[in-house]
Amino acid sequence: MIPTPTTAKNATPARLALARVVRIALAALLVAACSRKEEPAPSVAPSSSVAPAPSPSVSVVPVPVVASVPDAAIVPARVEPNEAARVHARRLAEVPLTGAAMATMKKQYTVMPAGVDVQQAPLTARGRIASLVSLTGKPTSDALPIVIVHDERGDVLWSKDGPVAGIMPPVGPLAIAAAPKGRVAFAACDPPTTTVALRLWDDDGSPFADFQAMAMESCDALALLYWPKQGWLIVAARPGATRARLVKDTGTPAWSDAIDVGARSPADAIAIPSVAADTDESFVLVQVAQPTATPGSPFHALAWRYDKEGSPIWKQALDLGEAPKGARAVLTAREAGVSVKLPGRPDIEVKPSGAFR
Repeated sequence: MIPTPTTAKNATPARLALARVVRIALAALLVAACSRKEEPAPSVAPSSSVAPAPSPSVSVVPVPVVASVPDAAIVPARVEPNEAARVHARRLAEVPLTGAAMATMKKQYTVMPAGVDVQQAPLTARGRIASLVSLTGKPTSDALPIVIVHDERGDVLWSKDGPVAGIMPPVGPLAIAAAPKGRVAFAACDPPTTTVALRLWDDDGSPFADFQAMAMESCDALALLYWPKQGWLIVAARPGATRARLVKDTGTPAWSDAIDVGARSPADAIAIPSVAADTDESFVLVQVAQPTATPGSPFHALAWRYDKEGSPIWKQALDLGEAPKGARAVLTAREAGVSVKLPGRPDIEVKPSGAFR
């Protein structure tokens, strides 16, 4: 028997009520299906745990990753071209987290023998912050890193207690940064595959894309900068070399290969890189290293400036004066140049011309 349609002519009150329920349910399903649509991930390379780069030139090929577009409730925000702020907290009271974000971190660590290292990056979704927390003084595999995305009140939007999952251990230094549309960028040195991996999470924490960002035989220090309009600048240092690569927002390399930049340092005194973009088309790199090869010579903060193609702008490094061995400079982009903060010294203002004070 063919069911009789429910119409005004043949409907009973019970059948009309059932039809209304069905229509409401279908409408709800349609709204849910349309609220977030699929968006293909950018052209990316496989994760460093999947396949190492076949040569020093890292290939970029598509991976089958599909992620959602940002939540309509997100309000875009402008981020400055600076690295994430870094804090070493020896005690719980020094950790720059509050509310649920602090509670999430405390669940991760039952004890903090030497404290924690925290990186915090403002995101391109207004009011959101990405915090990367790791136990101090331990290799990454034992440092129990956790990524917490929260608002300024400490309310947690999402977190990941295994951000290096899928990256071949042992994993080296980590760094975090903003990304377009409220997403989060995460870089990890991966010595077993001789690469630096770059991973993106969507605004809701779902996986968005993985990149093989740069070939690097080993990696002892890492800097990651989200550079609006340009992409992500990755700088890694190891004994004898500092290398950099710019990766566009689309996931394709802006430079055909990584380039040698900055200082060459010995294994016992790695020159930790710090970067900031001083203009829309140039960036400054600062490292603490020995300007001469003379044994026992003092360490100085040295600054280099490069254009968006990776070509040097200044003829030689600027010597900003003595600095403690192993220090990490803190760079802040200014309207004209960058401000450089070093331990125990007043801030140094460095102009695009190379003048500083």
